[in-house]
Amino acid sequence: MYNQSLQPTVEQTRLLQDIWERQLPDPGPVVDYSDPTLALPLTVTVSQADPADLADSFCSLWSWDGWVRLFAKPPQAVLAASRLAAEQGRPKGVAWMAPGTGQALSSPGGEPGVAVLRCDWAPDQAAVARAAQEAKDQGMLLVLDESATGLRLAKGGAAVAFGLEPDMILWSPSLPGGRTLGLLAGKGQAPPGPKQEPTPEAQEVAAHLLELALRDDLSLRLAELGRSLALGLNYLGARAGLDDEVSLTGPLAMPRLEGRRVWAFMALAAEERLKLAPLVMLDPSLDHEDSQELVWPRLARACARLKVLPEGEMAPLGWKEAGPSTCHAVKDILTSLDQ
Repeated sequence: MYNQSLQPTVEQTRLLQDIWERQLPDPGPVVDYSDPTLALPLTVTVSQADPADLADSFCSLWSWDGWVRLFAKPPQAVLAASRLAAEQGRPKGVAWMAPGTGQALSSPGGEPGVAVLRCDWAPDQAAVARAAQEAKDQGMLLVLDESATGLRLAKGGAAVAFGLEPDMILWSPSLPGGRTLGLLAGKGQAPPGPKQEPTPEAQEVAAHLLELALRDDLSLRLAELGRSLALGLNYLGARAGLDDEVSLTGPLAMPRLEGRRVWAFMALAAEERLKLAPLVMLDPSLDHEDSQELVWPRLARACARLKVLPEGEMAPLGWKEAGPSTCHAVKDILTSLDQ
């Protein structure tokens, strides 16, 4: 499964063993690891969200002397990067790069002068470095999209985690209440400012974003939740006899599900009140010990059901009572699981 160096403690092993043997459904609240929204308490008020102070704080986060532009919508921030490229004599097209997704560098808007690099699916640092170098070799401005990674991967985001030195950083994360923000920051020449000052709402969203970004414990908390998920999937998947059906990979703070039956596994987990996505969005408001009590029983039932579910068939809701009439192998497999 994920990483063989991840070993549960004696106490965790006992809990996992007990959970596996009981196979009890958990009627508790849904655990949603598919929602990218980071809903944590906000202590900064609009009156404290001064644009100049916000700009200085964001630049300090990345340890550079530069500028920050706030926009109400993410596309406005991308357009500002395009305009900056045009002012510098580069093509104004924007190309999107996402290592690990299998998508080649492409620009729907003509010859690109700006490359927007996403690292949430990146398999490793080498793949990210190659993509960044490709953009530089083609003479494009490199914009690092930290919309997901800037708050989850590490303090300082993918720029710190992968040792990148982009020309600009874009943040347009998912935020509570459907609020939006396009934040563009960079070094050197700045693009033209917005036609009007950022609204108080945009400043508040930026303050929320900054407060989360400056928290030393956020990525560590997410990594601990990721470790709990990995421990559970390792142990319970092995007990169910799973091999290449489903596994967890990537950084613990932002792990990814993969395997030949990952979609079936996510559907089964959802029926057990655990919502997952291929890119697992851990909920930092959940304590990691509480997550073990909530997540592991649901993982146990999802793993066991996946093992007895014939490929190409819908998940039997009454899998414990399923017989040869619905799945020829269920009885034999259930017997082997109990041994």
